[in-house]
Amino acid sequence: MRFDESDAFKLMAARVDALFDRAAGAPVSSPFLTPAEQYFLARRPESAGRSGQMLFFGGAPGTERRKLFVFPEYIAALADGGDLYETAVQFLSADAFSDIAPLKIAGGGFRDFTHRDYLGSLLSLGLERDVIGDIAPIDEYSAYVFVDCRVAGFLLDAELRVASDRVKVTRAVLPDGYRVERKYRPIADTVASPRLDGVVAALCNLSREAAKEKITAGEVEQNYAAVERPDAAVNAGDAVSVRGVGKFCIDSVSDPTKKGRYRLLAKKYI
Repeated sequence: MRFDESDAFKLMAARVDALFDRAAGAPVSSPFLTPAEQYFLARRPESAGRSGQMLFFGGAPGTERRKLFVFPEYIAALADGGDLYETAVQFLSADAFSDIAPLKIAGGGFRDFTHRDYLGSLLSLGLERDVIGDIAPIDEYSAYVFVDCRVAGFLLDAELRVASDRVKVTRAVLPDGYRVERKYRPIADTVASPRLDGVVAALCNLSREAAKEKITAGEVEQNYAAVERPDAAVNAGDAVSVRGVGKFCIDSVSDPTKKGRYRLLAKKYI
């Protein structure tokens, strides 16, 4: 497994490094990042040495698309290795994460909307994907959307239609304790060993040989990087994506059972 060394990723990494130079007196943030981008940035040596100044946040707990926030050194010192989020909120109040604006998009209740409907409508206005964070359904015809504060005013004034239905966009006040909840299907199985081929076979209901073929063909990602070794070790917390099947999160691969197999607990995002 190796990290993505594409020119696009290197450019993004360079821009993120520049955030630390700018975070002298006030927090600064990146555009919204994909889970893969967050994973790689968090593990770069340049980031690891400054982890006390940085955190990923998308507007609410549970978000997947998040910004990288870099805080001044004095905020990191006040946190003193503790909860940087709580310290930032305590000492900076609303300014801590003011780069993210939660909005509510509500239809008339005459038709159901999907995530694709919301996103397609927002992108049709000419917005770039990196100014849009998570889109979290409230019910069948309304959702919260987390956006870059610089485009919030534009969206509040825009005549937005979702799936041909005219909708209303307003500033959102999130309920106390709000968290974006993901839908998933739990998976419980046993595997001969915590190797990637065995785990992929169990997750996708394939034979081990078919799972090996998918891995060697480059159709499997582990922690957002392509991996072509069927014997790669799988650990709790790993993200596994299989092309044409979906994304999984590994909850645990426990110690061997009495029969010498390993208990696999995972979930498939739906």
